[in-house]
Amino acid sequence: MTDRQRIYFRLLVLPFVLALLMPYLLKDWFFSHHIAFIYYFLVSFLMCFGLVPLFYKLGIIMNITDVPGGRHHHKEQTPRTGGLAIYITFVSALHIYTNPPPEFQGLFWAITIIAGFGILDDIRGIPASIKLIGQILATIVLIYYGIIISFLPDQPFWRVFSIILTFLWVIGITNAINFLDGLDGLASGLAIVISFFYAAISWSIGNPFVFIVSLIFMGTVSGFFLYNFRLGKQGLIFLGDTGSTIIGFTLAALAIYGDWGIHKSVDLAIPVLLLAVPITDLLLTNIMRIVRKKVHSVRELLEFAGNDHLHHRLKAIGLRPKAVVITLCLFTILMGLLSLLLKRGDYSESFVALGIGIIIFSTGVAFLIFMEKRHNEIQ
Repeated sequence: MTDRQRIYFRLLVLPFVLALLMPYLLKDWFFSHHIAFIYYFLVSFLMCFGLVPLFYKLGIIMNITDVPGGRHHHKEQTPRTGGLAIYITFVSALHIYTNPPPEFQGLFWAITIIAGFGILDDIRGIPASIKLIGQILATIVLIYYGIIISFLPDQPFWRVFSIILTFLWVIGITNAINFLDGLDGLASGLAIVISFFYAAISWSIGNPFVFIVSLIFMGTVSGFFLYNFRLGKQGLIFLGDTGSTIIGFTLAALAIYGDWGIHKSVDLAIPVLLLAVPITDLLLTNIMRIVRKKVHSVRELLEFAGNDHLHHRLKAIGLRPKAVVITLCLFTILMGLLSLLLKRGDYSESFVALGIGIIIFSTGVAFLIFMEKRHNEIQ
């Protein structure tokens, strides 16, 4: 690191200090002017933006880095400690929320469990089966605190089914985002877009908890994103398993807790639309691996690492990495706009909108596979 870079990194501690002072100096001003939403975003953004350089240096000192070669396409040794900055910022900023509901504690402890297993994986590496145990424990905490899929009838049989669906949803989305963390800015960029629409929809229907937590999360990830997605340069720091699993877990939990419309069907349709990219990638990739007999057991499916995800396929047909990130984020924005139209819909409108989203994305995936095959034939 050059002297100029050292000076620059030291200056970046100032936003962190400002973020610590804001609750004491400026909170009343933001609230009195009815712009508290800016306050929640700014505190988390400045805190993470100031913390990332510190964890960059920590990653270098402790050698918690990804080195070039193998499945890694970057050209320089890069710290994978960005997730630590996200965790500390997010859980710290959550505590500026006045009068949180009981579910707040559930989210806090569940994310702490996810972060703990992620840190272990980033430092020394742990098997996928151990990480799965951590995700199961964290989901149990969510369920204990009442964060559970609730669009099904409130009867004993359906209650058990809701618990099973909650496990599948939370663990599935957590890993889906983790799988997408293969390009600079992809997982964090999608998280920013999805969090924005979480906040917009929850504000319009009067869900203050999801609104505020989404703003805090969006600010947190935005503070990291500026270091990870740099035009013309590779990312300065990576999320690591800690960051990617925290992002996936948080998005999954907020999707469950949110009341997304006036009908229960909307509670299903809106999260599926907003998370269309990771859901499709998870399903498409694993189904193709099973069909092509690349995996032969659940354990192999959990531990298999390949270059067959959506972002790999888009790169294979000629898109540059930054273009892939922008393309998938723009598609998620499209799904978000569709979700805004959907939030006041009835049952039929919900499934029509969901169907339109599925058709659009399925067409895109089919076109992508066609172009990939054509590209391979030309090669």
